[in-house]
Amino acid sequence: MGIGITGYLQSSEEQKSWLSDLYEYLRDYDKNYSAKLGIPISVKLSTVKPSGTLSLLAGVTSGAHPAIYQYFIRRIRVSSSNILLLKLARKHKYHIEFQKNFDGTDDMNTMIIEFPCRYPDGTILAKDMSAVDQLNTIKELQTNWSDNSVSVTVYYKLNELDEIKEWLKENFKFNVKSCSFLLHNDHGFKQAPFEEITKEKYEELIKKVIPI
Repeated sequence: MGIGITGYLQSSEEQKSWLSDLYEYLRDYDKNYSAKLGIPISVKLSTVKPSGTLSLLAGVTSGAHPAIYQYFIRRIRVSSSNILLLKLARKHKYHIEFQKNFDGTDDMNTMIIEFPCRYPDGTILAKDMSAVDQLNTIKELQTNWSDNSVSVTVYYKLNELDEIKEWLKENFKFNVKSCSFLLHNDHGFKQAPFEEITKEKYEELIKKVIPI
Protein backbone atom coordinates (compact mmCIF):
# COMPACT_ATOMS: atom_id res chain seq x y z
CA MET A 1 0.00 0.00 0.00
CA GLY A 2 1.08 3.61 -0.42
CA ILE A 3 -0.65 5.85 2.12
CA GLY A 4 0.97 9.20 1.44
CA ILE A 5 1.18 12.72 2.81
CA THR A 6 1.72 15.98 0.98
CA GLY A 7 2.03 19.65 1.84
CA TYR A 8 4.32 18.57 4.70
CA LEU A 9 6.29 21.82 4.94
CA GLN A 10 3.08 23.83 5.22
CA SER A 11 1.90 21.83 8.22
CA SER A 12 2.17 22.95 11.84
CA GLU A 13 4.53 21.37 14.39
CA GLU A 14 1.48 19.81 16.04
CA GLN A 15 0.41 18.19 12.77
CA LYS A 16 3.95 16.90 12.17
CA SER A 17 3.92 15.34 15.65
CA TRP A 18 0.99 13.10 14.65
CA LEU A 19 3.00 11.01 12.19
CA SER A 20 4.60 8.38 14.44
CA ASP A 21 1.35 7.66 16.30
CA LEU A 22 -0.61 7.62 13.04
CA TYR A 23 1.89 5.17 11.55
CA GLU A 24 1.44 2.81 14.54
CA TYR A 25 -2.36 3.12 14.26
CA LEU A 26 -2.25 2.24 10.55
CA ARG A 27 -0.02 -0.75 11.27
CA ASP A 28 -2.57 -2.09 13.80
CA TYR A 29 -5.44 -1.40 11.41
CA ASP A 30 -3.63 -3.19 8.58
CA LYS A 31 -2.98 -6.19 10.84
CA ASN A 32 -6.66 -6.48 11.85
CA TYR A 33 -8.02 -5.83 8.36
CA SER A 34 -5.63 -8.34 6.77
CA ALA A 35 -6.67 -10.96 9.34
CA LYS A 36 -10.35 -10.42 8.45
CA LEU A 37 -9.56 -10.90 4.76
CA GLY A 38 -7.25 -13.84 5.42
CA ILE A 39 -4.30 -12.24 3.61
CA PRO A 40 -0.73 -11.38 4.71
CA ILE A 41 -0.19 -7.98 6.33
CA SER A 42 1.27 -5.24 4.14
CA VAL A 43 5.05 -5.34 3.82
CA LYS A 44 5.09 -1.61 3.10
CA LEU A 45 2.30 0.70 4.11
CA SER A 46 3.28 4.37 3.92
CA THR A 47 5.05 6.64 1.45
CA VAL A 48 5.88 10.21 0.45
CA LYS A 49 5.58 10.75 -3.31
CA PRO A 50 6.95 13.72 -5.27
CA SER A 51 3.20 14.44 -5.52
CA GLY A 52 2.89 16.88 -8.38
CA THR A 53 -0.69 16.61 -9.61
CA LEU A 54 -2.42 15.71 -6.34
CA SER A 55 -0.73 18.60 -4.55
CA LEU A 56 -1.75 21.02 -7.30
CA LEU A 57 -5.36 19.91 -6.88
CA ALA A 58 -5.16 20.49 -3.12
CA GLY A 59 -3.31 23.79 -3.53
CA VAL A 60 -0.39 22.76 -1.32
CA THR A 61 3.36 22.24 -1.68
CA SER A 62 4.39 18.91 -3.20
CA GLY A 63 5.12 16.00 -0.85
CA ALA A 64 8.06 16.96 1.37
CA HIS A 65 9.20 19.83 -0.86
CA PRO A 66 9.40 23.49 0.02
CA ALA A 67 7.65 25.83 -2.40
CA ILE A 68 10.12 26.30 -5.23
CA TYR A 69 9.20 30.00 -5.66
CA GLN A 70 6.66 32.46 -4.25
CA TYR A 71 5.51 33.56 -7.73
CA PHE A 72 6.13 31.40 -10.76
CA ILE A 73 5.03 30.08 -14.14
CA ARG A 74 4.06 26.40 -14.03
CA ARG A 75 4.45 24.62 -17.37
CA ILE A 76 2.39 21.51 -18.09
CA ARG A 77 3.21 19.29 -21.08
CA VAL A 78 0.32 17.72 -22.99
CA SER A 79 0.01 15.76 -26.21
CA SER A 80 -0.72 17.86 -29.31
CA SER A 81 -3.57 15.43 -30.00
CA ASN A 82 -5.33 16.42 -26.76
CA ILE A 83 -7.64 18.79 -28.64
CA LEU A 84 -10.23 19.25 -25.88
CA LEU A 85 -7.71 20.22 -23.21
CA LEU A 86 -5.86 22.60 -25.53
CA LYS A 87 -9.15 24.14 -26.66
CA LEU A 88 -10.13 24.70 -23.01
CA ALA A 89 -6.78 26.36 -22.22
CA ARG A 90 -7.03 28.62 -25.29
CA LYS A 91 -10.60 29.58 -24.40
CA HIS A 92 -9.34 30.71 -20.99
CA LYS A 93 -6.44 32.60 -22.60
CA TYR A 94 -3.56 30.59 -21.13
CA HIS A 95 -0.30 30.81 -23.10
CA ILE A 96 0.36 27.69 -25.22
CA GLU A 97 3.43 26.82 -27.29
CA PHE A 98 5.21 23.81 -28.80
CA GLN A 99 7.82 22.07 -26.71
CA LYS A 100 11.31 22.84 -28.01
CA ASN A 101 13.74 20.10 -29.00
CA PHE A 102 17.37 20.38 -27.89
CA ASP A 103 18.30 21.72 -31.34
CA GLY A 104 15.76 24.56 -30.99
CA THR A 105 13.19 23.14 -33.39
CA ASP A 106 9.57 22.61 -32.37
CA ASP A 107 8.39 19.23 -31.13
CA MET A 108 5.07 19.07 -32.99
CA ASN A 109 3.82 16.19 -30.79
CA THR A 110 3.94 18.06 -27.49
CA MET A 111 2.39 21.34 -26.37
CA ILE A 112 3.13 23.35 -23.23
CA ILE A 113 0.46 25.25 -21.30
CA GLU A 114 1.70 28.00 -18.96
CA PHE A 115 -0.07 28.80 -15.70
CA PRO A 116 0.81 31.84 -13.53
CA CYS A 117 0.91 30.61 -9.92
CA ARG A 118 1.66 31.75 -6.40
CA TYR A 119 1.90 30.21 -2.94
CA PRO A 120 0.34 31.84 0.14
CA ASP A 121 2.48 34.32 2.07
CA GLY A 122 4.48 32.59 4.78
CA THR A 123 5.03 29.39 2.79
CA ILE A 124 8.56 28.00 3.25
CA LEU A 125 10.50 28.66 0.03
CA ALA A 126 13.39 26.63 -1.38
CA LYS A 127 15.65 29.70 -1.42
CA ASP A 128 15.19 30.02 2.37
CA MET A 129 15.94 26.37 3.08
CA SER A 130 19.41 24.87 2.76
CA ALA A 131 19.94 21.61 0.90
CA VAL A 132 20.95 19.93 4.19
CA ASP A 133 17.72 21.13 5.83
CA GLN A 134 15.79 19.56 2.96
CA LEU A 135 17.78 16.33 3.36
CA ASN A 136 17.08 16.30 7.10
CA THR A 137 13.36 16.59 6.30
CA ILE A 138 13.69 13.44 4.15
CA LYS A 139 15.49 11.69 7.02
CA GLU A 140 12.77 12.74 9.47
CA LEU A 141 9.99 11.41 7.24
CA GLN A 142 11.85 8.21 6.41
CA THR A 143 12.27 7.63 10.16
CA ASN A 144 8.83 8.65 11.46
CA TRP A 145 6.53 7.79 8.59
CA SER A 146 7.54 6.19 5.35
CA ASP A 147 8.19 2.52 4.56
CA ASN A 148 8.50 3.23 0.86
CA SER A 149 10.85 5.83 -0.57
CA VAL A 150 10.54 9.43 0.49
CA SER A 151 10.90 10.66 -3.07
CA VAL A 152 12.15 14.25 -3.26
CA THR A 153 14.06 16.65 -5.49
CA VAL A 154 16.45 18.69 -3.35
CA TYR A 155 17.04 22.22 -4.61
CA TYR A 156 20.64 23.23 -4.05
CA LYS A 157 23.09 26.06 -4.70
CA LEU A 158 26.61 25.43 -6.01
CA ASN A 159 28.25 26.60 -2.77
CA GLU A 160 26.43 23.80 -0.87
CA LEU A 161 28.02 20.84 -2.68
CA ASP A 162 30.60 20.06 0.03
CA GLU A 163 27.94 20.08 2.77
CA ILE A 164 25.72 17.81 0.66
CA LYS A 165 28.57 15.33 0.13
CA GLU A 166 29.31 15.22 3.88
CA TRP A 167 25.65 14.68 4.74
CA LEU A 168 25.34 11.86 2.19
CA LYS A 169 28.48 10.15 3.53
CA GLU A 170 26.90 10.00 6.98
CA ASN A 171 23.29 9.34 6.08
CA PHE A 172 22.91 7.78 2.63
CA LYS A 173 23.06 4.12 3.69
CA PHE A 174 20.21 4.19 6.21
CA ASN A 175 18.23 7.39 5.68
CA VAL A 176 17.77 8.01 1.95
CA LYS A 177 16.09 5.78 -0.63
CA SER A 178 15.15 8.00 -3.56
CA CYS A 179 16.53 11.51 -3.94
CA SER A 180 17.31 13.79 -6.89
CA PHE A 181 19.15 17.11 -6.95
CA LEU A 182 18.42 20.18 -9.07
CA LEU A 183 20.11 23.56 -9.11
CA HIS A 184 17.60 26.02 -7.68
CA ASN A 185 18.46 28.68 -10.25
CA ASP A 186 20.66 28.93 -13.36
CA HIS A 187 19.99 25.28 -14.26
CA GLY A 188 19.94 26.19 -17.96
CA PHE A 189 16.70 24.38 -18.85
CA LYS A 190 14.51 26.19 -21.37
CA GLN A 191 10.76 25.78 -20.80
CA ALA A 192 11.49 24.46 -17.30
CA PRO A 193 8.46 23.15 -15.37
CA PHE A 194 8.86 26.10 -12.97
CA GLU A 195 10.11 29.60 -13.77
CA GLU A 196 10.37 32.26 -11.08
CA ILE A 197 8.65 35.58 -11.76
CA THR A 198 8.10 38.77 -9.79
CA LYS A 199 4.90 39.68 -7.98
CA GLU A 200 4.33 42.37 -10.61
CA LYS A 201 4.73 39.88 -13.47
CA TYR A 202 2.36 37.45 -11.75
CA GLU A 203 -0.29 40.14 -11.35
CA GLU A 204 0.13 41.12 -15.00
CA LEU A 205 -0.24 37.51 -16.21
CA ILE A 206 -3.14 36.58 -13.94
CA LYS A 207 -5.19 39.48 -15.30
CA LYS A 208 -4.90 38.06 -18.82
CA VAL A 209 -6.37 34.65 -18.04
CA ILE A 210 -9.79 33.38 -17.02
CA PRO A 211 -9.51 30.86 -14.16
CA ILE A 212 -10.71 27.42 -15.25
